Amino acid sequence: MTRITAQGKTAQLEDIAKALGISKTTVSRAISGKGRVSAATRQRVLDCIKELNYSPNMIAKSFSESKTYNIGVVVPMDNVGTEAPFFQTCLMSISKCCALRNYDTVVIGAEGSDLSQLRRVLESRKADGIIITRPLQDGSMEQLIAGKNVPYVTIGESTEPDAVRVDSAHKEGCCELTAYLLMNNRPADIGLILGGMEQTVNRSRYEGFSKAFENSGALIPAKNVFLGVKSDIQLRRTVDELLRADCGCIICGDDMICMAVVNVLSSLGKSVPQDIRIASFYDSLYLDMYSPPITALKFKAGELGTTTAALMLDIIEGRNAPAETILGFEMLIRRSTM
Repeated sequence: MTRITAQGKTAQLEDIAKALGISKTTVSRAISGKGRVSAATRQRVLDCIKELNYSPNMIAKSFSESKTYNIGVVVPMDNVGTEAPFFQTCLMSISKCCALRNYDTVVIGAEGSDLSQLRRVLESRKADGIIITRPLQDGSMEQLIAGKNVPYVTIGESTEPDAVRVDSAHKEGCCELTAYLLMNNRPADIGLILGGMEQTVNRSRYEGFSKAFENSGALIPAKNVFLGVKSDIQLRRTVDELLRADCGCIICGDDMICMAVVNVLSSLGKSVPQDIRIASFYDSLYLDMYSPPITALKFKAGELGTTTAALMLDIIEGRNAPAETILGFEMLIRRSTM
C-alpha cells in the first residue's frame, strides 16, 4: 500500500480517493500527471490534498517512478478476423485481471511489420508494460520494446532469448492429435493446412505435426501439406488439390481455417466424416456447434490471458517471474473423425 507522510502524520491514497469518491488509480494519475485524467478531476485531487493538509511535494515524490497504470496489449490487425475468438477471449481476461489490480489496458494494433502504433505508445511512455499476443518470427516487437527499457511478456513462443513468455503446449498437443489420426488413417491420406508461418504459433503447430510422423516412423506426405494459406482463394485451391489427391483426413491449423474448409467441402457436396474426416489444431465454440462437431485441441484462451496479465503486473511491481509458463491442453475427439 502506498503511504504518504506529511507534516508529522501518515496519509494514504485511499483517504483522498474516499473523500472524492474516485479510485486510487485516478488519484495517482492526477498526482503524477500521467494517464487519462481530466483537468477538472486533477484539480479536485489537488484541492483535496490542500484541504487535508497533505504535502503535494511528498506525494509527487512517492510517484517519482511515473507510473501510468496502463498495460499495453499488442494485437494483430492483419487477418484479425480469422483469429477473433481467441483474441477477444484473451483480451477480455487480460483486462479483467488488470482492473482487479487497478490497471487499465491499452490496445495497440500491429499490422504485419508496421509497428508504428507500438512505437508511439513506447515513445510517449503510455504503458508500464507490454503484452504481445502474437509474437512474430523476426522478434521485431520484442526488440523494439526492450530498446525502450519497458518490460514485456509474450503469449506464445518468442525468438528472443531473454523474453518472458506464457504459452500453451501447442507442440505437444498437435503431436498428440496427429498421432491419434495416424492410428486411424494411412499417413499418405492425411493433409495439413496452416496459416502464416511468420507466426511462431503456426511454426509450433507444424513442429508438433512433424514430430508425430517422426515418432510413428512414417513419412510426411509433402504434397498434402500447405503452409502459409491466408486468403479465401488460396484455401479453396488448397481444398481442391487435397480432394484431387484423394486425401481422406484434413487437419486445419485453427478453428477459422477449419470452418472455411468445411464450408468449401459442403459447397462441393462433400460430407464430413462420410467423404472426408476433419480435425483442427485449435478448438472454439464454433466447432462444437457444427454438425457434426469437429475433433479439435482445446486451449484455454481465458486462462492464458489471466496468467499473462498477472505475470506482467508481478514484473512491474518487482516480483520474481518465471521465464516460461506453459499451460496444458485437452484433446476433444468428436464425430468429424469417426
